[in-house]
Amino acid sequence: MSDSLWMKLRKVSWEDHAVSPSSKKNLPRLLESLASRKEARAMKASHEVWTALCSGGVFPAAEIAFPFLIEIMGISEPSVQGEILDMLIKFAEVPEDDSAEQWQRNLRDLLRGEHRFFTKLSHSRDEIVADRAERLLAAV
Repeated sequence: MSDSLWMKLRKVSWEDHAVSPSSKKNLPRLLESLASRKEARAMKASHEVWTALCSGGVFPAAEIAFPFLIEIMGISEPSVQGEILDMLIKFAEVPEDDSAEQWQRNLRDLLRGEHRFFTKLSHSRDEIVADRAERLLAAV
């Protein structure tokens, strides 16, 4: 993980953004582990990040974690990319009608803003990454 990612993680007031009550882990540390070059460590972290952001529904911390997930996906192995894409597919389930909260609208906008990146991933040589990217594009 680059030092700049670590520094950016430290600048966020994570305590202001709710995660799943079933998550007992520190989200910034999980994101650091997700960016690990050690695939086993990153894959373990992907499950824990999923739990923090997506267990029982999508939680507000997803909005603030989104740019980090995109940055990490850009430097990750295909197996980790696939796991992150799973999270993003779950993010796309947030409402976008009048019932949507502001963070949910913002998350939708962030997802749409990465359309070109997801399109590139949909052409990945890795079938899982390509399939999940296509599913994400269809959802946003």
